[in-house]
Amino acid sequence: MEMRIEKLREFIAGKELDGILITHRPNLYYFTGSSPVLGGYLVVTPDEAVFLVPELEYEEARETSKVPVEKFKTGKELYERLSSFKLRKLGIEGRTSFSTIKTLKEKASVEDFTAVDDVIKELRIIKTPEELEVIERACRIADQAMMVALEEISEGRREREIAAKMEYAMKMNGAEKPAFDTIIASGWRSALPHGIASDKRIERGDLVVIDEGALYGHYNSDMTRTIVVGSPNEKQKEIYEIVLEAQRKGVEEARPGITAKELDTLVRDVIAEYGYGDYFIHSTGHGVGLEIHEWPRVSQQDETVLKPGMVITVEPGIYIPKFGGVRIEDTIVITEKGARRLTKTERELI
Repeated sequence: MEMRIEKLREFIAGKELDGILITHRPNLYYFTGSSPVLGGYLVVTPDEAVFLVPELEYEEARETSKVPVEKFKTGKELYERLSSFKLRKLGIEGRTSFSTIKTLKEKASVEDFTAVDDVIKELRIIKTPEELEVIERACRIADQAMMVALEEISEGRREREIAAKMEYAMKMNGAEKPAFDTIIASGWRSALPHGIASDKRIERGDLVVIDEGALYGHYNSDMTRTIVVGSPNEKQKEIYEIVLEAQRKGVEEARPGITAKELDTLVRDVIAEYGYGDYFIHSTGHGVGLEIHEWPRVSQQDETVLKPGMVITVEPGIYIPKFGGVRIEDTIVITEKGARRLTKTERELI
């Protein structure tokens, strides 16, 4: 934590700021080791770092935070303490709300604001060995939940019933909760990229997209598999094999030195070559860590050069309205020479 705080201080010095204020919960955990339910305010100045938390969160924060903790009872107390730091020029996260900025101006005498997102991105985008160990555990839990889905899915079962069994398995295997609302999308709904499990009953012949992840130790995992209930028809086989080829290409080509955009292009080109380019309607992947979607974005808009320690997904898909869809996704880590799959459930499911 100390090194991370020092990076913020380097930013403060370089931008001639009076301090930085961190309020986004994943960032609070990253810099303090504590994540209060009601949130908090991490203040970093050239000389000190203080974690201000509501009185209800004080005892827990004091036990978990690597940064000195102080409590406040009221908003008036909070802003009086913030004022004491004399933060005329303040660094803030880009997602800080307009109302918070307005209040900081009025009650803490802040005059100028500078976004600190770049330095936080630079730190969080490369996972430490300790972070990777936690993410790998989250991925193992996701694999265990996926096996439950593969065993439970059958004709007549409701999508939500399968999701409930998966989420129960996640928690029984140590997860805090699902990383996001579990997607079980069958039949025509499999063409919906975000087809959160519904009351629909699974039918014979349905494509079923299963997209899930586990939150463990504050870190996320993410994976998708697609199956057919019964025997697949020729069209289902065709699009499945195309998506699998594209996904394998992405995992094989992911390595240090390639940009996120280049990786997206390599995967996208496979699907386009088979004539389904218009049916691949999202990016190839995204970073995974303290948030389920974080840096980098494996898309045409992200020129980030991949480096060892980055954790991303590779998740191409083909979605044909009223017919169905296929997506295959793994969480992977960039290594010194290539990439390694962290989610390992069999991909040859048809």
